Order: sequence, then structure tokens, then C-alpha cells
Amino acid sequence: MRDEHSNVQIESEKLIGKNTKCHWDVYKNTKEQGIEQKHGDIGILVQLHFDDDKVLEGVAFLEAKRIYRNTKDDSKSKFAALDSEQLERYCSKSHFHRTVFYDVTENKDGLEAFSLTIPTQHLLTINKNNREVYPYCEYFSYCLTNRYFQGYELDFTKSSIDDVKGFLDENGGVDYLIVAQVTLKPELELKPEMIEINRKIYSRLESPKPDNTPRMTFGRR
Repeated sequence: MRDEHSNVQIESEKLIGKNTKCHWDVYKNTKEQGIEQKHGDIGILVQLHFDDDKVLEGVAFLEAKRIYRNTKDDSKSKFAALDSEQLERYCSKSHFHRTVFYDVTENKDGLEAFSLTIPTQHLLTINKNNREVYPYCEYFSYCLTNRYFQGYELDFTKSSIDDVKGFLDENGGVDYLIVAQVTLKPELELKPEMIEINRKIYSRLESPKPDNTPRMTFGRR
């Protein structure tokens, strides 16, 4: 997604508003001593440019879980790795926490992979670890472009921002960090690489060329 769509215009859903210009990138934490998991797998750092001298930073946190498919009865497939105690701990650190589900289903055309998301506090209340939670979810792509990249559902506290940037302590940061700059002013020049993060621990994520060969074993056990 980053390689193909790192510089995008997001169409406005606002009753009165302009399209959002967005530049974004992805980084991986390379610390050898490991990370103290305080927020989840993924951090999203958004820098909002309202004007040249009016800038606001906010963060959001995500915990990613994949489906474990039951090969005999797919209706019994579950997100077996969901851990309520872990999610409660993440929510205690920030109210702006979501869980992301990775799933794959089979249809007449083959396999279809997709990703949904839900506020983690909602998930804890629903208390389900299977596809019955899907009616309460939305597509992760929508959440990314129409919530986070619009400046919504972000945590603006300095400690959360410094933590996701990797500056608080030697075990801080997250496994994967999405960094984005957004603005409603098309004339403003955006440079997400200029956002200050701890580059001693974060390196730009470089992914190999995708292998589009369908894998019938994806998500099975």
C-alpha cells in the first residue's frame, strides 16, 4: 500500500470541506533487545498541518490478530490468540486503541483476504473471538483514511506521542510505525521523513515484491 499510494488525495466526507492531501510511510522497529509491549503491534503517528505554523501531532495504537481457520467447519474459525487481559492493559494506556482483524474467506473465485477493525473497548464489551464481532466493525482501510488521516480518534498526550516515537526509554516504541503528514491546503508541501522519530531504532520498512500465488493454507491450522 505504501509503495503504490504513499502520496494520495483523500476525498472529503465532510458536508463542507476540501480533499485531504496525505503523505505517509512505514517503519519497523529494529531493536535487538526487544520491545516492551505497552500499546500493541502498530502505532500510527499523524502530523496535522492546518497552516505553515499551525501543526498538531497525535497517535493511535492497534493490536493485530489473524483468523485461525477450522478446516473442517469454517464457521468455527476463531481469533484464537485474542487475550482479554492484554487488551485491557493496552486500553489502560490509551483510550484510542483499536484491534485489527486479518481474515480470509473462500468464494467461487478463490480466496479473498480482508481486514476489519473495531475499538478495543467495544471488543472487550462484546466479548467474542470469532466472526460474530464483524457487524460491529469497519474496514481498516476506511479507518486509516477517513479517521486517522483526518485527525480523528487520535491521542494527543505528549507521553503517548514520545512513546510511539521511541524516545521515552530503551524498550519503548512499537513493532511497526505508520507516519503520516496530512493537510487540507494543497499548496503546503509535505515531507513525512522530516517528522522526528528515533531513527536509531526505526528503519523504513522495505517489502519484497509480492507473491500473488494463492496459498490455500493461509490462516489454517
